[in-house]
Amino acid sequence: MNAPGAEEKSLSVRSAPVKSGLEDLPAEIEGDTEKTTSSLSRLILNSAEKLEGLIAELQEMLEFLRSEGERVQREIANYAQLHQSIASAATKIKTETVGAWKITSDTQHSAARPLNGREKLKRWPTQPS
Repeated sequence: MNAPGAEEKSLSVRSAPVKSGLEDLPAEIEGDTEKTTSSLSRLILNSAEKLEGLIAELQEMLEFLRSEGERVQREIANYAQLHQSIASAATKIKTETVGAWKITSDTQHSAARPLNGREKLKRWPTQPS
């Protein structure tokens, strides 16, 4: 069996001290924190600049759309006025044309057709009494 001295020798073997790496950890964390903070600052700055650019573009687009809306309203008003004047002119032309046809038609009919008894009586001169 084993001798009592052998167990003591194996227990007394010393190993080299183990570095856990925890001593350098605060320095690494601090460095990582600075890098992260720097990266976030750049990201936020870039995002803010992009948002400001987008806001400016949207404001330009809003102004453009407002001016286009006003232009379209003016065009509609001009079209409505033009349509009204054309409709009035067309109605006037129709009235004048139909009126001329009616006068011509009445004149031709009265001259062309013979008078019936009632029409003769209407035109018959009255006798002075």
